[in-house]
Amino acid sequence: MTHQPTDPLIASRPIRRRLVSIEAAAIAGIVCAVGWALSLRGLLSAPGIGATDAEVTEYYSHRSNGTTALVWLQVLVIATIAFLWFVGVVRNRIGDREPRLFGTVFFGSSILLATLVFVGTALLAAPSMLLVVSDETPNADAVSLMRASAAVVLSVFLPRIATLLMFSTAGLARATGALPKWLVWLTYLIGAISFVNVSVATPSVYAVPAWIAMVSIVLLVRRPPQGFELESPRT
Repeated sequence: MTHQPTDPLIASRPIRRRLVSIEAAAIAGIVCAVGWALSLRGLLSAPGIGATDAEVTEYYSHRSNGTTALVWLQVLVIATIAFLWFVGVVRNRIGDREPRLFGTVFFGSSILLATLVFVGTALLAAPSMLLVVSDETPNADAVSLMRASAAVVLSVFLPRIATLLMFSTAGLARATGALPKWLVWLTYLIGAISFVNVSVATPSVYAVPAWIAMVSIVLLVRRPPQGFELESPRT
């Protein structure tokens, strides 16, 4: 029985396809980071905790502000879908070498993070949605309550789950070499700062999009280390 020589061009096609897939999915991570940052900025522009009746009445007297909030919610949904694709990229980059413990924590914290983003932004947008669906202007007390609830979700719960995501990602990358060492240690540092941060200041919510963008850019421009095999697509 004779074996025909393998055409190197044909043999390299699956590798090229997997690399292209990684590049496309890393771009999805950048889309997620930009979408989250912009939508959070847009939703946080509404009157916040302690807003006066005059400020609330002035802002919500314009129906266009409610429509704008709805647009930002749509952007956030697309960005969150991109985030889940980003999670798939990281796992694809690691492949079969993924430690089960870190992999389970990484996947679970990703789902929790996406859920908290949805809940927090829904609370931010709720007063604006009231304007869209019923033309009623929310009172200042209701706006303050919604904004305070959103602050609990986005500035207290979300950073701690983000820390879990960052630590598990760093653990996976450190065990497999999927990311450079400097990014691994920087991820640990950002995660630690997010965990111990007790401030509910809104700038803290931008740490996660910034980290996702950084990891995605590295995935986009960095070739896999020598001897590192990407996970083959399953059929």
